[in-house]
Amino acid sequence: MKRLILVRHAKTEQMSSSGSDFDRKLTVRGHSDAKLVADKLVKKGFKPALIISSPAVRAMETARIMATTFSLDVNEVTVAPFIYDGNTTAGFLNEVANLSKNHDSVMVVGHNPDMATLSMKLTNENFYNFPTASVTIIAFEIDDWIDMQVGKGKLEYYVSPKMIKA
Repeated sequence: MKRLILVRHAKTEQMSSSGSDFDRKLTVRGHSDAKLVADKLVKKGFKPALIISSPAVRAMETARIMATTFSLDVNEVTVAPFIYDGNTTAGFLNEVANLSKNHDSVMVVGHNPDMATLSMKLTNENFYNFPTASVTIIAFEIDDWIDMQVGKGKLEYYVSPKMIKA
């Protein structure tokens, strides 16, 4: 079995000091929400062996918070430009398969609408509302990542900061 954990980056500032979308940083709330969600995943027993992140500042900050909470080396977060640049679903799945070969549980930190769309396509569940720092955990009854297919994932868990705070 393979487990794919899809994460939308946490809450960000509206505008970076450079004016670039790529450089937007997490807000104080973003930091606390990312930690809150990561703590919840640890309590539920969901710990990835590998974290793959968009290179955008906000995604990398989220990935590092997650890695620290999971006791993973923040320097081993895999930076994957295809997540920021966008990709087809098939392209995304192929990229993840190539990066994840030796791991059964992989976390991908990215952006909306891609994280919500992928969650919907892979599980046939409704994720039209996918707030910042939301996480879907999707299980695939496969032995090799290359065998991931649209509609074949089973939703194991979904959480957002608001759900934890409620």
